Amino acid sequence: MSERKCFPCTACCEGWLTSTVIDMSPGKPCQHCTVQGCAIYENRPEKPCQSYRCAWLREDGGLPDDFRPDLCGAIVSLNRKWNAWTVIHAAPTGADIPAETLKLLMSYSEKKGMPLMFQQNLLKAGKYSAAKIMGFGPPDFVHAVKNAISSKDILTL
Repeated sequence: MSERKCFPCTACCEGWLTSTVIDMSPGKPCQHCTVQGCAIYENRPEKPCQSYRCAWLREDGGLPDDFRPDLCGAIVSLNRKWNAWTVIHAAPTGADIPAETLKLLMSYSEKKGMPLMFQQNLLKAGKYSAAKIMGFGPPDFVHAVKNAISSKDILTL
């Protein structure tokens, strides 16, 4: 496999990942994101911009070429921590992860022997307002995810 590069994909800069360092969120891209890529690429911050590598970019990711985030509809991150679990995390590059991509991610999760957490971005009044977090994996993981729901996770209209 030849070395993969971010550009032309800018999915993580388009706000589909959130950051505490850069003001961006679903539907609100980083202020430096352009159609040509990052306007400050050479001087971009170490965290998260230089240090973050999606699973598609990582040599240990094992994802096929067509799983680049802007092509498959999901940004996949490896070795994320959730409670006592090390998980694969997938964030959609829109409201939802496409069904075929999600099916492949579930198979990838089983192959890696690592649970999958994925999200759906929820719209309210035409804006992304929250994310619904879901899980896939062994029964004890599913049980943990089910029991992690708190009152703030319950949506009301």
